[in-house]
Amino acid sequence: MHTGKGRIDEILISGERAAQISCHPGLIPAPGRYLLAHAEADSSAPLPHPVFNAGYAPDGFYAAAPIPSTWLPGLELNLQGPFGRGFNVPTSARKIALVAASGSASRLLSLLEQLLAQKAEIVILSIAPLENLPRAIEILPLSALPETAPWADYLALDLPRHQLEFTLEKYRPILLTAGVVELLVETPLPCGGIAECGVCAVRQRKGYALACKAGPVFTLTDF
Repeated sequence: MHTGKGRIDEILISGERAAQISCHPGLIPAPGRYLLAHAEADSSAPLPHPVFNAGYAPDGFYAAAPIPSTWLPGLELNLQGPFGRGFNVPTSARKIALVAASGSASRLLSLLEQLLAQKAEIVILSIAPLENLPRAIEILPLSALPETAPWADYLALDLPRHQLEFTLEKYRPILLTAGVVELLVETPLPCGGIAECGVCAVRQRKGYALACKAGPVFTLTDF
């Protein structure tokens, strides 16, 4: 884990607020991992905000939406991390499905650089509109999951914790037709595993796991 300073260089608004953050390279979270960011100048937010990577930028990275409404260009951040378990895409995977069931695909977009480098075919399933993506990436609605999953060597699913049980009950047979399946579970992550407060707990086959440390990316076989 690293600690250091970051700075918001730009606010990006395209449906949701995102930010470009400059920081030390060691603080840039790998896809699926997260930082805890706290702005001393923001007295309205006593707890740090979990920040995920949505893509790489000069001198830093793009923070996935949503971000606090009080964050503005020039704001300095105290950063800790990276924390948690991120995505582990097999280097042999050539057919990739990224499924955004949380309403935003931004936390999945940090995978694109790696996937394009390994010359993978990429399909993104999303309910939210997506802009400024390479033309080679196909965008489909969530309803295309039954046809897409059997095609995929690797499938990454981003979803909120409150939808986890329902989604697995309804779609597990479909997801099992894909090769490797990983789930990024959206849940509060206030302590980064330091306090083990249990706020982020996710129920698995063998009991509860803390998403702040055991996740927030899990494999389908965990459930």
